Amino acid sequence: MTLPSPYRVDWSPAGVFGEAEPAHFIGHYPVRLKDGCHLTLPLVPLPGGEKAIALLMSNQTSFEVERNIAVRMTDLAREAAPEAVVGIPTLGLIYARPMAEAIGLADYVALGHSRKFWYDDALSEAVVSSTSPDQTKRLYLDPALLERVNGKRVVVVDDVLNTGATMAAAIRLLQRANATIVAITAVLTEGWDWFGELARIDSGMPSLVRSLGHIPLFGLTDQGWAPLPETKASACPGI
Repeated sequence: MTLPSPYRVDWSPAGVFGEAEPAHFIGHYPVRLKDGCHLTLPLVPLPGGEKAIALLMSNQTSFEVERNIAVRMTDLAREAAPEAVVGIPTLGLIYARPMAEAIGLADYVALGHSRKFWYDDALSEAVVSSTSPDQTKRLYLDPALLERVNGKRVVVVDDVLNTGATMAAAIRLLQRANATIVAITAVLTEGWDWFGELARIDSGMPSLVRSLGHIPLFGLTDQGWAPLPETKASACPGI
């Protein structure tokens, strides 16, 4: 059995990489963040081998990478003056807790997929994740935490926003809990499927998204992996 390469993500300060982006990539993709820093992610082929993604696994990065991301995510959230920060499981929780603390909040809210015996199904939403497309899960809000979002200005946190299915489920759930969504924060947006998913809730919902950067999807060529034009940042549907 061939073992996968060790997972590694590198953080580079502004100025290390040039402004021009190559047309093809082999093995890794350096994501330019909005402040000029770069996050170098491994390229992982999808089943079938013709397409690949730049994979951010936030629970497997170094602590240095995690800290750099959390500081910048906190800045995104602070601009929205939230009264509550809500993390989406699983990987959004990594950033939501330190973000809430750094902003000065007393606590945060962790949504979950596991149903505890005291949960209320009325405070849940069905969701199909892009990483587990053959499984339907439910997203739960613990009734004991309802007062933390009821009537509050809420920032929702995830690591990568791709299909938008989990984020849309979280938003519907929080709106049912009488929360006001003031910002949707993500480390990275990926492609543009999420845009339409959020727009189905409200046409203005995509405008609430704030991310550190954007990653395309990739197609296989003779020269390596090439960003698919329709998924690049320049292909934004418009806000």
